[in-house]
Amino acid sequence: MTGLAQSATHTDLPEAREVSNHAEPTQQSEPGRRSPRRFGAVGIWRGIGWLVGGCVGILAVAWFILLSPGQTGSKAEWFFGAVVLCVVMVSMWQIVGIQRRARQDAAEAADRLRRELAAAEERSARELALTQTLHRAEIEAQQKLHRAEMDAQRQMANIERSHLRNQLQKQAMIEVSRAVNEHTQMLATLWNEGASILRIEDRDERERAMNPIFERISQVVNDFSAELTNAHLVIEDGRLHDALNRVNEAALMAVRVAEDVHVAVVDGRTPQSNTVQPVQRVMHTRAAEARHLAWDLLRNGLADGGAGAE
Repeated sequence: MTGLAQSATHTDLPEAREVSNHAEPTQQSEPGRRSPRRFGAVGIWRGIGWLVGGCVGILAVAWFILLSPGQTGSKAEWFFGAVVLCVVMVSMWQIVGIQRRARQDAAEAADRLRRELAAAEERSARELALTQTLHRAEIEAQQKLHRAEMDAQRQMANIERSHLRNQLQKQAMIEVSRAVNEHTQMLATLWNEGASILRIEDRDERERAMNPIFERISQVVNDFSAELTNAHLVIEDGRLHDALNRVNEAALMAVRVAEDVHVAVVDGRTPQSNTVQPVQRVMHTRAAEARHLAWDLLRNGLADGGAGAE
């Protein structure tokens, strides 16, 4: 009996040590729980206590059976009872060991579950962060592409606007040049008609003959003024504005010359012959300067637009 109890005790002690050692890594991962060394010491002392108690009980039973006075039959019954007691104690020890091992396994399973849950949450967090990063990168790429497309469209619109403005400037300068030519032609017409009307002796008849010519000159002047205003509206370059202002000054000189010729013919005086041609040359020269400046600006604008488009 003593050998059976001792073998059972010594058999369970390594199991307790193994269980305590097996639970060590799990408990080390939890800083809030007891240290594995303390837990192992408590398990060893508990096993020693059980062993000492069992040995004391066995010795007491053996002393009572072998050394105490009494009948043989009663001693046999006590011996049988002691055997049964030892078997019950061994069974209880095994049950306690199994329960302790089950609790430790449950604790280890709970620890593993917690670690797995923590790892799963960490993986989920990493995947979510990666998804968010990819989503932000995709949105930024789309925004950059959209901005690039908008910049390209804006650049193309600016180039088209510049080309259109240059074409409008070119057309406006053509119209201004045409109005200048008509103005100079009407000055020549006024001079030629005035020479023939000057032969008329009656002043009223000369005035009536000169009025249609002067009305035509007034219409040409109004047309020139309208074309010049339109040119100022579509032109943005300051140098070209200055050139058009010089053309306008020449046109005003021509109007004053036309008025002088008209008054001289109506009064019956011969107009000065050296006033018409100089003002015609000034008008043509200044109109040509403005036209050449507009062409230069147009060529430079086209070259800059082509370089920007590239």
